[in-house]
Amino acid sequence: MRKNLLLVVGIALLTLGIFWTPFLLKINTFWTIDFGKQGMETIVQNFDGLNYLVITKSGYNPLVIEQINARFLTGNDPIYFAAHFPGYPLLIKLFSLVMSLPNALIAAVIISNGLLAACLYVFFVTLTKNTRWSILLSLLALFFPARMLSVRAVGSSEPLFIALILTSLTWSIRGKHWVSAITGTLAVLTRSPGILLFVTYLLGYYRKPKMLLPYLLMPAALLLWFGFLGLRYGDPLAYFHSGENLHLFFPPFQIFSNMQSWINDMWREDIIYLYVFYGLGILMIDRKWEIVKKWGIVYGATLLLVAHRDLARYALPLAPIALLGYAPHLVKLLTKYWKIAGILLIPIYLLGWQFVLKNTQPISDWGVFF
Repeated sequence: MRKNLLLVVGIALLTLGIFWTPFLLKINTFWTIDFGKQGMETIVQNFDGLNYLVITKSGYNPLVIEQINARFLTGNDPIYFAAHFPGYPLLIKLFSLVMSLPNALIAAVIISNGLLAACLYVFFVTLTKNTRWSILLSLLALFFPARMLSVRAVGSSEPLFIALILTSLTWSIRGKHWVSAITGTLAVLTRSPGILLFVTYLLGYYRKPKMLLPYLLMPAALLLWFGFLGLRYGDPLAYFHSGENLHLFFPPFQIFSNMQSWINDMWREDIIYLYVFYGLGILMIDRKWEIVKKWGIVYGATLLLVAHRDLARYALPLAPIALLGYAPHLVKLLTKYWKIAGILLIPIYLLGWQFVLKNTQPISDWGVFF
């Protein structure tokens, strides 16, 4: 177990280092990608990294946020930051005790990658009871869907969130419901969709009150969080008033609308492929993993209401679940065609690099974070 964990975590960190290499070396161009000799500041500037640094420094205090905005032109009102939950900023805060905030963000990215890899392996091995399958599936989940690489390479909360979701599901399957509820609560405090995990447990255990009881921690934590926002902003519903951050609309499939503000292109057939990939993966999950399948259904149904062009990122917490459904077929393919799978890493890295180079926030004064 330990050897396999170290292997998966080691590969996650090695591939992260490879992604960072052009920025560490400040190269000009590589394989048709123009890096423009940009350094690691580009990694820190990626969404939502700088937002989390503002939160870490301000503690959601609107007055402090306004002072930061005077030197760091975010263009966002203080209430905008209520859309970002505190789990990831607290991780950055831990490292900021011994280093500058930008370096603390880099440290948080490294730790999140290690945690994600470890939790992927433990999740897969708990369910499949097969170490070989679990290693292959864990490594695949670090790169596929392809959006995963760029997300885990920058200061985004998704890797930590996915790790917490998988850990909660793993403990639930093992019957350790209090531990599952605690990690699920941490997931709720990391990203707002975490509350969907409580909906999953509610559907799974509503006939078993003793098993459901620990999971009440999750909505309780969300209410406490809203109470904190009420103290900070004078509005306990500040999250819902933070701007265009809640991209859920009814009826579903409004992602194909020509009237939504976060969708402004014509080429959206890839969204259909996402629906097919995730939908079939969830349907193929074995019934003996009922609580995992319920999570897939609950989160997947919610995705149908999302009207945002970056659906690929919103769907990432569902990726390990879908891969589990495809596991018997994927393992055979990876074993037989591993060289082809290796070649696919090239376009995945190229996709990630060009995305990270474009997905940045401008900053006029780095001194605000030192």
